[in-house]
Amino acid sequence: MSTLNKLILFILLALHYLQADTIGGEVSLGFFNHDPSGNAAYKGSSQNLNDTFGFSEEQDIFLKAYLEHPLPVIPNVKLGYTTLSHEGSSNVNDFTWGDIDNFTGDIDSSLSLDMTDVTLYYELLDNWAEVDAGITLRYINGDMGVTATIANDVANFSTWVPLLYGKARFNMPVTDLSFQLEANAISYSDITTYDYELSARYTLVMGLGLEAGYKAFHLDSDDLVDGFHADMDFSGPYASVIWDF
Repeated sequence: MSTLNKLILFILLALHYLQADTIGGEVSLGFFNHDPSGNAAYKGSSQNLNDTFGFSEEQDIFLKAYLEHPLPVIPNVKLGYTTLSHEGSSNVNDFTWGDIDNFTGDIDSSLSLDMTDVTLYYELLDNWAEVDAGITLRYINGDMGVTATIANDVANFSTWVPLLYGKARFNMPVTDLSFQLEANAISYSDITTYDYELSARYTLVMGLGLEAGYKAFHLDSDDLVDGFHADMDFSGPYASVIWDF
């Protein structure tokens, strides 16, 4: 057998071994019922998200995907996407938002917040207790706007944020039930942000399962766009469908 044929055979055997025994992953599609709280301001004083902007409970989707492999040194990869959206209306007095200055009357408000994550992580434990740790690079993109009879103004923002990442999962012996805590967090300069999930999972068949729990996001920043300050929380129950392959 030639050297080239031996190399091809080695590569095919290696790929077969990795695919059959050690490459794995997980994908999930979830539904997040989130309640907003906190404050926001744009070239004015901070206003309450609920009372002033009229935001209330909403529902949005989120996606997650993990890819794990046995290669040393090279980290595993997680991709995530979460969207949060709110609309509201209210009556205000002496209200300022961007070009809207000292307005009294009715306003319509909207908030759109998208977060796209790329996480590189390592498995520290992998048995009945699974522990992962790594770094998340998050792209935060969105806008918050107000429309009044005299004018309307929108604060558009986008930024990249690095976060520390960690996950701990506990698989209950001789059952198909597991419990998990997953979180990202960072605080530096003019931004503090974190998120976490507390969940329980039941695996049905062929890696398919159902997961439910509590999810929360926090964002406090003066650095998203000039003149805009956000100190916002979004939290509530969620449910998702999982495929662990």
